Amino acid sequence: MKMKYLIPLVAAVVALAVVGAFLALQALSTPSYTPSIEIAGNQKLEDFTLIDQYEREFRLFSVKGKVVLLYFSYTNCPDVCPLVMSKYAYLAEKLGPDIDKVAMILVTTDPERDSPEVLREYVERYTPKIIALTGPREVLEKVWYDYGIAAKAEKPQEEGGQYFVAHTALVIVADKNMVMRFAFTPEMPPEEYLQGVKYLLSQ
Repeated sequence: MKMKYLIPLVAAVVALAVVGAFLALQALSTPSYTPSIEIAGNQKLEDFTLIDQYEREFRLFSVKGKVVLLYFSYTNCPDVCPLVMSKYAYLAEKLGPDIDKVAMILVTTDPERDSPEVLREYVERYTPKIIALTGPREVLEKVWYDYGIAAKAEKPQEEGGQYFVAHTALVIVADKNMVMRFAFTPEMPPEEYLQGVKYLLSQ
């Protein structure tokens, strides 16, 4: 083979090898995640407007373009809710600046006690990156219904006494297009939360 043909051929082979290596490295660096609880059907989040912990109006679709974690909770919850809030705090720590690409949301199931001030003090124990929402009961009940959330307050033994609120305890996770992709449980390890969120951030 003449040298003038050999040189372009070698260059082409080298270029293909470089491209192949780049694609292989990219595949290795792209996070993978197999959901334990998958949400099928390309269902979009239902939009709503509530009040955040700083007494500002918050519209859910204002965070379109971010990965969304949506959890229905209340500040007097003694068990599953602190578990989820600790996972939110873990995400804020491990993701670093990328946490600004994630909307970690708490919607109260106990509006009578969870005022914006109470919510603000509560989430700041974990991370101020959490968006904590409340509003009039009738508005919240519509949101709970739209998301299939059961929220039932136990009757206190005496007027003004303490009570618990039984509620659905799943974290709904949506991608940047507000499509629900999977769910987390409070009991899942924090590493699974991180893996799932990183996967959606990479999409």
